[in-house]
Amino acid sequence: MSEQALVNHEHRDLMASLEAAIVRELPPVELEEKHYFAHGTYTRELHIPKGTVLTGKIHRESCINILSKGKLKVVTDEGEYEVEAPHTFVSGPGVKKAGFALEDSIWINVHPWDGEANESALEAIEDSVIVPSYEALDHEQQELIE
Repeated sequence: MSEQALVNHEHRDLMASLEAAIVRELPPVELEEKHYFAHGTYTRELHIPKGTVLTGKIHRESCINILSKGKLKVVTDEGEYEVEAPHTFVSGPGVKKAGFALEDSIWINVHPWDGEANESALEAIEDSVIVPSYEALDHEQQELIE
């Protein structure tokens, strides 16, 4: 990991509570994903219907975020804000975002990827760019310190 994530326990607790409430209270929503591969990058495009509440994955490294369509209310470890397309920003390593789609939206993440670049590599890409949990993130960061 090239950058170390700062730990915000209050945000982690908020994300855990929100994810539990989503699973418990809301019907599942199928989100359309599109995957793009170009030299040295992997890009995921997520189509989010209006009214959808969702949480994102924890990324190992910083990544580029692009809202190319729509409007969302977003919560990160830096606070709560509205983003409206077009909007581009960089989120740091270890960040988990939550959102509520105020309009039909398209959210794009761009990640560095220097491995095999095609649909069959998606599992390897996810294993490389996504940390499955905050506990796994803490463990990886502890290994870097030692």
